[in-house]
Amino acid sequence: MTAARRSTLAPEQIASLLRERIYGGIACLSTLLVLLRHLDESPSAWSAFLDVAVTNGSLWAASLFADYLAHLTAHGKGPRGAELLHALRASGQILEAAIAPLLLVLLAALGVLPLHIALWTAVGLSVGALGLFALLAARRTRLPWWKRILIVLVLLALGILVVGIKILSH
Repeated sequence: MTAARRSTLAPEQIASLLRERIYGGIACLSTLLVLLRHLDESPSAWSAFLDVAVTNGSLWAASLFADYLAHLTAHGKGPRGAELLHALRASGQILEAAIAPLLLVLLAALGVLPLHIALWTAVGLSVGALGLFALLAARRTRLPWWKRILIVLVLLALGILVVGIKILSH
């Protein structure tokens, strides 16, 4: 997102974009980790592709539904115009979080990469993206540098905790 585009967004809009991107990133990451955990069961790369796509796709649909229902409850009607476009843009962050991992798993499905390499690379990219978004979020604050670093570390720890709980539940 360019600086000019970001400056036209209200803080609440920026927050919803970031929130959905983090949700999507954590959902994708936890799915990738579950797939890695079950690699010894010889899942196909196409099956792994479908798992990641369905996970993030269903979270995207749930996000749209929740946003629609919340807007309907608060305003007596569903979002229209700019509100609808923002809801689609924000929820689209969930899908965007899965693009690189899906491309890597697709390469494995096409025989270009071994599945375990594609999954581990996707995990690395997903963790890196979560760290980058945590860093960008902390950068926008007016806190001292050490508190910004602490925020990034806490956000990463919370992300790891959520992923750990997801793995333990499977």
